[in-house]
Amino acid sequence: MTELEIFERLRPLVKEVTGVPVERIHMEHVLMENLGAESLDLLDLSFLIEERFGITIGSHEFEDQAKARLPGGVYEKEGFLTPEALVELRRALPEIPPARLVPGLRKLELPSLLTVSVFVHLIQRKLAEKTRMVTDA
Repeated sequence: MTELEIFERLRPLVKEVTGVPVERIHMEHVLMENLGAESLDLLDLSFLIEERFGITIGSHEFEDQAKARLPGGVYEKEGFLTPEALVELRRALPEIPPARLVPGLRKLELPSLLTVSVFVHLIQRKLAEKTRMVTDA
């Protein structure tokens, strides 16, 4: 699936959890900041995505990706993301402007930075992984 195809299929799901009309949902929108989503809405969106696209999204998907690249490294200290974690999160979440992933960012603040495009690209990666698994089997 192309990025645009995924985006078009994702927009109604975002509307369902935020109430924002589909035509007002754009790739660069931050779900919480621009579309009024709350933490629980992000969880609901993940479940809807899983049902709609037939993929699985872990509850700490992005953190797990970053932690996997930090063998022996420290991800957080006293609730704040370490400089090493921020570097890995910038790699795992290229859709988030680097200026938002800065020292002093709390682990609990990470969901507030997620954009629609983060989910589009996550879905795209998960679908590609699924296809590879089927092809390799």
